[in-house]
Amino acid sequence: MHHEESADQHLAMLSEKLNLTDDQKEKIKPILQDQMRQMKAVHEDSSLSEEQKRAKMKSVHESLHDQINAVLTPEQQAKFKQMRQEQMQKHKGMEEGKEHE
Repeated sequence: MHHEESADQHLAMLSEKLNLTDDQKEKIKPILQDQMRQMKAVHEDSSLSEEQKRAKMKSVHESLHDQINAVLTPEQQAKFKQMRQEQMQKHKGMEEGKEHE
């Protein structure tokens, strides 16, 4: 199943950027797997409107970030926050690009 794989990929990326310890990886992996399951469930829930799906995905993401933050050292938390801001900037750029079409 490719969802498990993407949790592993996500973990590998975080691990590399944040220099996670083995202990931290053990704690973060199930958090990521759980998030993947929740995302998939939201994605496949046909009773939700696009707007509701987006809102739900956002809350899944936010709870994921909180859970990961709890495992990180203050130094890693700062780096993690910066990574997320960079991703949001990139995402915003893409969103704005779409609107101009």
